Amino acid sequence: MISQIRAELLKIRSTRTTLGLLLGLIGLVLLFSLLTGLLSSAALLSVKENQLTLVGDGTIAGVFSALAGIMLVTSEYRFGTIRPTFLFNPNRDRVFGSKIVAGAIAGFLFGVVGEGLVLLVGTIILSARSIPFALSGGDLALLLVGTLIGSALWGVIGVGLGAIIPNQVGAVIILLAWGFVAENIIFGLLPSVGRYMPVHAQNAMIGLASAHLLGAGPGAAVLVAWTVVLGAAGLFLLRRRDVS
Repeated sequence: MISQIRAELLKIRSTRTTLGLLLGLIGLVLLFSLLTGLLSSAALLSVKENQLTLVGDGTIAGVFSALAGIMLVTSEYRFGTIRPTFLFNPNRDRVFGSKIVAGAIAGFLFGVVGEGLVLLVGTIILSARSIPFALSGGDLALLLVGTLIGSALWGVIGVGLGAIIPNQVGAVIILLAWGFVAENIIFGLLPSVGRYMPVHAQNAMIGLASAHLLGAGPGAAVLVAWTVVLGAAGLFLLRRRDVS
């Protein structure tokens, strides 16, 4: 199992796609942080909730974590390496479990990079604009733990989604369409339902106090539930899918 996990981590480290995702994460995080921090008025940024939004942009790492998880599975089908993978280790449960662990580790590291950069840039902007830092140690702890654990879970969600939809383009489109469009529409029209969706569950995890969101604990439980359901569905289909 350990050797299989190492092999999966090597696949992540050795592909240019991972580097592209990392650079995309850094670029997007810098863009969001600079736009929010420099274009918002000092009065707005003095409010605790708005500061939390500023330094909470690191949750975008979850998208890149999920993309990395998707690539970990769908790239094998796209390039035909799934056949030697299963020949080397015919136990599909172990292969999938190794990808789950690798996806979680990659997601966690994406979260470290994303949130670390956002926190650094946000703090510098607030200091440069002489805006008092309104977040407490507890707020920061909840933000960091929620972002890092959430990013790791999104890496696992990506692996599950990739196993459910082995077509790489299809899986990526569904992930982005759901996260950026469908879920926001659901939350806007039916907030009592939308708050149980994965993106808004992670928003709750980091302590955002937007209307209709769950608390941090229930948000974490909901995101874990989504992770388990999608992972179980992915494993179920992976066991039964023919590889030609």
